[in-house]
Amino acid sequence: MTAELLMAGKKGLIMGLANDKSIAWGIAQALDAQGAQIAISYQNEALEKRVVPLAEKLSFEPTLIKCDVTDSASVEECFRQLGEKWGKIDFVVHAIAFSDKDQLKGRTIDTTLANFTNTMHISCYSFLEACRCASPYMNENGSIVTLTYLGSERVLPNYNIMGVAKAALEASVRYAAADMGMQKVRVNAISMTSLY
Repeated sequence: MTAELLMAGKKGLIMGLANDKSIAWGIAQALDAQGAQIAISYQNEALEKRVVPLAEKLSFEPTLIKCDVTDSASVEECFRQLGEKWGKIDFVVHAIAFSDKDQLKGRTIDTTLANFTNTMHISCYSFLEACRCASPYMNENGSIVTLTYLGSERVLPNYNIMGVAKAALEASVRYAAADMGMQKVRVNAISMTSLY
């Protein structure tokens, strides 16, 4: 007897795949192995060049789609294109976070306003925007997942403003879950560990 693939017939987007060390890459491989049809977003041409060779390793050819989360029109267009292609989406994986590496050293209180704003926009607001843009296309019983980290709860060396952003992300997950739950879509955060 052949085991049924858990994700057979399911379609969804993975946001934040940057290279073969990305947690998003491991998620893409697991979803692919379970029969999911995947779309992978990339921010710009430089990241597209990194994503294409990875996409070629998957057994189901993924849809590659541009999505710059610093540009609302780009996020809206990404989901519009997916809706046009598939009609409905079963899952979204948000694996996006960013902060200026130089500002992760030293004191959190020395973070500049520009870095704070950029970190919160990319690491937290992009999740809420993805939920909003995905909402019209989500199937009932669909799922939206983002990635968080222990630094949201505890002070960890050299995590600084990312801890603040992850705490905000976790609060955003709770509120988005209440919103999306009305259309029977689950919203969760997975707390990851370092993968070295």
